[in-house]
Amino acid sequence: MIISMLVLFFLLLFLGIPIAYTMGIVSVAMLLVSGVSLEIVVQRMFAGVNSFSYLAIPLFILAGNIMGKGGLTRRLMDLAHVIVGKLTGGLGMTAVVTSALFGTVSGSTVATTYAVGSVVVPELKKEKYSNSFIAAIIGPAGVLGLIIPPSITMVILGITADISIGKLFIAGILPGIVLTIAICIYVAFMAKRKGFGIQEAEPVSRQEFFRIARKAILPLLSPVFILGSIFSGFATATEAAVIAVVYSFILALYYKEIKMKTFKDIMADSALASATILIIISVANVLSYVLTANKIPAMISEFFLQFANTPWQFLLVVSLILLLLGMFLEVTSLIVLLAPIFMPIALQYGIDPIHFGMVLIMNFALANVSPPVGLSLIAGASVTDKNMGIEDTFPYVLHVIGIIAAVVLLIITVPSISTVIPSWFE
Repeated sequence: MIISMLVLFFLLLFLGIPIAYTMGIVSVAMLLVSGVSLEIVVQRMFAGVNSFSYLAIPLFILAGNIMGKGGLTRRLMDLAHVIVGKLTGGLGMTAVVTSALFGTVSGSTVATTYAVGSVVVPELKKEKYSNSFIAAIIGPAGVLGLIIPPSITMVILGITADISIGKLFIAGILPGIVLTIAICIYVAFMAKRKGFGIQEAEPVSRQEFFRIARKAILPLLSPVFILGSIFSGFATATEAAVIAVVYSFILALYYKEIKMKTFKDIMADSALASATILIIISVANVLSYVLTANKIPAMISEFFLQFANTPWQFLLVVSLILLLLGMFLEVTSLIVLLAPIFMPIALQYGIDPIHFGMVLIMNFALANVSPPVGLSLIAGASVTDKNMGIEDTFPYVLHVIGIIAAVVLLIITVPSISTVIPSWFE
């Protein structure tokens, strides 16, 4: 039965069936074979999203979209450019640093990629960066929105695996900085080797620097309000998302860069993105029920406990599984399906839940840039050239995948990178 389920699952995926429909069809087929009433499908779908905490998802998406189209991206890009613009490959690094800064208010990989890419891609083309290199940088840089708080993926993981969302947010700061620096070093190396970035950045005076910094300070205060409200006990993660929406709306009014028609489009786009994620979560909960009813999680647990003798071995095996499945599955479904299976095993190995959560988050970042279903990579190619396919990003994207994989290994072997800041708040 398990083999049949896996064959049907991957067959539907290869046929191009959307992941939510694929999980639903497999679940229904398994229930019919088992003789279980299909009423359970509706019950489990409703139970899967019947959580107050999930309100944070559409709210963070809305806040990110308002800020992305409300003048935030240009201000953050100007700040990033005065910081790294004078270095070799400065504009490429500006794109990466801007993605990191935008990640502090967005929480979404694709939103970060499109918001930053729409501004910086035309400038990169002017400086003779190749399209394949641009897409291979802009797409993966978008995953910084997944790692750096606030993060929609962290909200879903925290709810699914019963991990403190606030501590996950804080834990993502250092890994996000490490990955940002690593990608910037790669951009500088390739720019020098390939001759990208033909224009020299003009020196910026101290007065000009402070002028640009003042323009960016209000958007950069967003994560301060979000994380501060959570750790002060003033708000839960969901309530902090409301604060993010209100703050972003106030900034949009202050900058006067959003018209009523634009705001309507923002609301519609946010609703669509939220619905897509929540439908996947609801259907994945049905499949999770089917897997549990057939004792598949218990079988997987026994496998790990038999062959993985140390926490490091367990984390490496989990990373390998996520790497393989991440090539074919969307991250949200990976979380809902696998986090409840892996989390109890991790606790048996004595692994800190925050450390394990960040190992999963970094692997989800890797999945977002892994062909053929890496959404950030697809978004990077799309924002660079609408006729561009992910195959056109090779070989540069393979280099970036290797960089992210190296950071995953670093997080596994040095747990303190994930746990040191959260430990300050205990």
